[in-house]
Amino acid sequence: MSLEYPRLVFADPEGRILDHPHLKLAGRSGDRWVVPTPSELVPLPTGSQLFSLPGRIPIGWDAEKDSFISSEKARVGPREIGCTAVSAFLPPGYVRTLLPATQLEPKAPILPLWAYSSVGWKDGKFWATGLLIDPNPHWHPKYFKNDRLLSRKVANALKKSHENRLLQQLSRCALEYHCFAAKNVFFQRWECPLPTSPSCNADCIGCISLQPSECCPASQERISFVPTVDEILGVALPHLEKAEGAIVSFGQGCEGEPL
Repeated sequence: MSLEYPRLVFADPEGRILDHPHLKLAGRSGDRWVVPTPSELVPLPTGSQLFSLPGRIPIGWDAEKDSFISSEKARVGPREIGCTAVSAFLPPGYVRTLLPATQLEPKAPILPLWAYSSVGWKDGKFWATGLLIDPNPHWHPKYFKNDRLLSRKVANALKKSHENRLLQQLSRCALEYHCFAAKNVFFQRWECPLPTSPSCNADCIGCISLQPSECCPASQERISFVPTVDEILGVALPHLEKAEGAIVSFGQGCEGEPL
């Protein structure tokens, strides 16, 4: 394997991310550890997040031994330090191709529901395993950074329609969950989500809005009510009339068919 192939990265006990002295990046597909193909390696996109994975020992590829090796400890300079696995969360528009390759420690905690991707280090930058499938520039993180302006716009919108429960829910999605689509409602542009149902007829194992109490916490809470027609129209009509490139989407939560 080429020396230019990304190295495995890990977090030390203080949370600092380091590249491994000799192991290469590996990933997991289903129950198999694999070496990523060059075509699925992308420079870590702007807006990505890096996470340490508590209770997970990183696994990398040892080219000399031609095998996958778990790295509970690594030598960095004169010191030998403990290793915790690291992952990347890619921004909207990207789909991950591989999970991080890890080995569970005893009593490893259940992790929150994020789309964890394997990540490595090469040429002075991080590389992740993912593919860009939606090049729409509207989801670029640069359009969603102004939290002060967002807070003012949310406050103004709620002041005008303080009794609209749907708008209250969208304000929570925008400010607490940092949902890009919910932020669009208050910036009056592009896609507007319309959560309309607190129930769902699917039973996804990785549901981000409902999990058993003994499992991991859901990423977000479902709405606890069914919006009235007036509440839906109170959000949808102003958006369709005034927003740039207006579209609304609806369903269980807010994912669903565009209108």
